[in-house]
Amino acid sequence: MNKKTAIAMLGVVGLSLLLAGCTGLLQHSAPIEAVPIAPSDPKAVRSIDPRLLGEGLIQEGAEYADDRIIVGYLSNKIGEQALQKVLALVGGQIVASVELGEIVIVEIELGGNLDVPEALGMVMLLVTGQLGERPVEGLPAEKGESSRTSPNLERQRLEGIVFAEPDYIIEPPEPILEPIDLKGALEPEVYDPNADLRPFQWALDAVNADAAWATGYTGKDIVVAVIDTGVDSTHPDLVGQVVRRYDPELDMEMDSSIDYDSYGHGTHCAGIIAAKNDGKGVVGLAYNAKIMDVRIFNPDFVGTVQCAGGIKWAVDNGAQVLSNSWGGWVYNQAIKAACDYALANGVVVVAAAGNDTYATWTNPASYAGVIAVAATTPHNRKANFSTPGTWLSVSAPGTRVLSSVRSQETQEGTGLPLLYSYWSGTSMACPHVAALAAMILEKFPTATPYQVKNLIERTAKDIEAAGFDTGTGHGLIQADKAVTTSLPANTGAALRINVVTESSMSLWGQWWPLPYMDVTLRKGGRIINRGQTDLLGRVYLGFPQGDYDWWLSNTGLAYFPVLEPGTYEVVVGGDDCVAWGWYRTANRVTGRATVTLTPGGVHTVDVKVNTTLEVTLTWIGGAADTDIDLAVWEPGAGWTFAWNPGFWGSWTPDQSGPSGTETYTLYAPGAGPFGGHYDDEFYDLAVVFNGGAPATVTVTVKQNGVTENYTFDLTTPGWYYAYTAGPPESRWPNWWNDYPGPYVF
Repeated sequence: MNKKTAIAMLGVVGLSLLLAGCTGLLQHSAPIEAVPIAPSDPKAVRSIDPRLLGEGLIQEGAEYADDRIIVGYLSNKIGEQALQKVLALVGGQIVASVELGEIVIVEIELGGNLDVPEALGMVMLLVTGQLGERPVEGLPAEKGESSRTSPNLERQRLEGIVFAEPDYIIEPPEPILEPIDLKGALEPEVYDPNADLRPFQWALDAVNADAAWATGYTGKDIVVAVIDTGVDSTHPDLVGQVVRRYDPELDMEMDSSIDYDSYGHGTHCAGIIAAKNDGKGVVGLAYNAKIMDVRIFNPDFVGTVQCAGGIKWAVDNGAQVLSNSWGGWVYNQAIKAACDYALANGVVVVAAAGNDTYATWTNPASYAGVIAVAATTPHNRKANFSTPGTWLSVSAPGTRVLSSVRSQETQEGTGLPLLYSYWSGTSMACPHVAALAAMILEKFPTATPYQVKNLIERTAKDIEAAGFDTGTGHGLIQADKAVTTSLPANTGAALRINVVTESSMSLWGQWWPLPYMDVTLRKGGRIINRGQTDLLGRVYLGFPQGDYDWWLSNTGLAYFPVLEPGTYEVVVGGDDCVAWGWYRTANRVTGRATVTLTPGGVHTVDVKVNTTLEVTLTWIGGAADTDIDLAVWEPGAGWTFAWNPGFWGSWTPDQSGPSGTETYTLYAPGAGPFGGHYDDEFYDLAVVFNGGAPATVTVTVKQNGVTENYTFDLTTPGWYYAYTAGPPESRWPNWWNDYPGPYVF
């Protein structure tokens, strides 16, 4: 499979997904000297470049397959019809699919020479009803003519498509290379397959494994799915421990008794969970649990849909815990949907926090409801490589952890099987927590994912700052306390967030959704979750992907409560979110809402976002005959002027002469003749030089509290677009990107 890497762009492109930026970038001040520019074609076709739009859909720096896209759609007639339109549009064919409740996720191989950015942009325009040319309407025959009566409020969306994204490539997990200087008990490197290696497993001592086993709980018959590189079932400590095996790349169940590890990582993780307690080799924390092997790296990542399919297969075939010692920083709608599916079906999901050293968001670990695991050292401190974050759950041993390795690994010098080795990483910490979850489920077989997560966090031991800290979460897991403490009440809550435009209700009679908006959730001043809305403008924090009662009536409510009750702040955009690309400051929007989640409650909150926009044209140096106009293109109205206003903003009086000023101000929600402004659209800008003596103009754009100035000389009568596809000298100097005006929510 070929792959591409998304490159950062020096400008925002496209619809709301790109224009909810999170950091201050690209603020232009007025040029030192005005420069002359040439007139534009006033009848130029207004269109959106799908490739440019699609490039903004792809998360900066991410690798992805260059010949396919991933699409999620509703598993009903509406969704199936919408998918056929997408397939026809991109000339594609389905090569893999997985159904997760009410949503189906497909891998579409693109036809012809279509590339991923262009295909994604085309799908986005199709869904939002903006595919093709944008009409040049409302252009007056001459100044003074005005025939405007009422706006064209027709708006068409393609219902049924939930998301579209690249087939992101996840790097295979690799152990961390650590120096052998931590403590003597870590030595020697062990080669004797008959030796009892329990004395060398400092990790079991750190979590009080012996005391936990003394209570009788060893994870007996609990099935833990190791979603990884495969497992070597022939390893002496794992013979008989792997009960089922699925290869999502082949979509086949495989022989569970063979060596199926593509390069060893999965075998090491499986040994930490369930290596036999037989007096030889190592011992797993939940040594009576069973392993389900799901290989998603062979040795490279098998693909997004295949990964989601592997998770679904594990859930549908008896896995009670999923151990995920892999991940990346890319927010992946499809894999989040698969994790939600697992949680919604009562399966505990555990994931490694990552080995990035610096604070970032690792997925799937940071998805709501997932137990995110950091790594610790034999000295009960945070491992220096372990990714910190406000979203962590707990920590577990992850430095120089002794466990099984696949049979192909050999001893240096002798060539005999190595069988065991010391590895480091949050990959090693994760299976410790998965094993503890198995022990808890043995004791409390009906416990929900929320209860298991809550119990593990409550019984963890503080090893750094008191209470929660961003290095170790709620602390180092303690197996003995976890299996001797009462199960917490099942009081978790669920939250569904709809991000909408504030003006939409008065215009359309319903909220208009905004896709691909960044959302963060704060509690007690701490950011505990983040998400990204889908094409329906929704993000689920405690909800499974698939509760689409907006489109489907009487489907019932299938939810899983994973959030602690309490009061939360929901932030859309703003400074809390992690930038996934380059954003224009002036397009930053921030929406906020506060919601109190009650125990066991299911809550929906609409977060409304809005654009403030003021555009002012000033000119100097003209003469009495100088006649210049500011022109603003309004959706449903066309080009509007001070002398010929539209419907979505107010104007100051028209002026002419040696100097003058004209200002356009967008109506706030509730204001104007229609109760606000047309939303989720570009408002193109132009200056029209009708004639007379030349002049120097400055256009000041104030959007969402950010001011930008554009200054240039007018010498030839004509239209001067802020941006046009023509030569650079026919557009405003230093215009911020390749679109013709501000984007308005």
